[in-house]
Amino acid sequence: MQTSSKRKTLNRSRYNSARVLHLPTHQPPTFLNVWRRVFERRLRSRMHAKVVVEIHDNTHTMVTFQKQRGLWRLRLHHMFLPAPESILDALGEFVRRSDADSSAVLDKFIEKNKTYIRRLPPAKLQKRTKLLTKGKHHDLGEIYLALNARYFNHRIDAAITFGPAPKSQGPRKSIKMGSYAPDSRIIRIHPVLDQARVPRYFVEWIVFHEMLHRVYPARRTSEGRRCVHPPEFNAHEKTFHAFVRAQRWERENLDLLLNRRIPTLRAA
Repeated sequence: MQTSSKRKTLNRSRYNSARVLHLPTHQPPTFLNVWRRVFERRLRSRMHAKVVVEIHDNTHTMVTFQKQRGLWRLRLHHMFLPAPESILDALGEFVRRSDADSSAVLDKFIEKNKTYIRRLPPAKLQKRTKLLTKGKHHDLGEIYLALNARYFNHRIDAAITFGPAPKSQGPRKSIKMGSYAPDSRIIRIHPVLDQARVPRYFVEWIVFHEMLHRVYPARRTSEGRRCVHPPEFNAHEKTFHAFVRAQRWERENLDLLLNRRIPTLRAA
């Protein structure tokens, strides 16, 4: 769940796969470095800005980016290295303007090349993740189990953890309070929610929202756009016992979440 409509990540979606030139990550580092530098130059010429690209082999998030003091930092799946000019054009527009049409182009490109995304079972991915459920003020494990029993008859098979504190500690304009990764079935909750002034029912609402993503996967609209909150998702979310109360608390206390210094959580 995110309080801003600006999208800063692109994930896997659902289209028929088609292949393009593939650069596997087991290639020598020098070889991949050359391709990465070429890709940076191609992207700089489109964005007319300084760009630094990091290549990864993630299984879910394909594109992330942020701007720091005039420098764009992008993390991209290696499938993008040999991408055609049209995809670089779309990537530049998406990063600079969060353009919806460019987002749709990139989603299609990812789907056509999803054969190059490693596939690991959720249990294995969860074992690779350090799960931290107990905070100083809120116990996510307890909240998850209670919600699973109350609303889902124990049918939700996911893991939950506090996410890492973002690197930037400065003022924020938006905050992503929770996320759900379909591949690993891991729910991540922003650590800023672990404070005494954040009521339990609000944390429960955020966790409930992310649990619903396990029930209602993202899908395509008739126009080909990716929809992560279909109508049935929104209708189900309103059954949460403190839905209106939680929404009101968010409106009245958003500044508390945006301006709060993020605590560093450690396993007990």
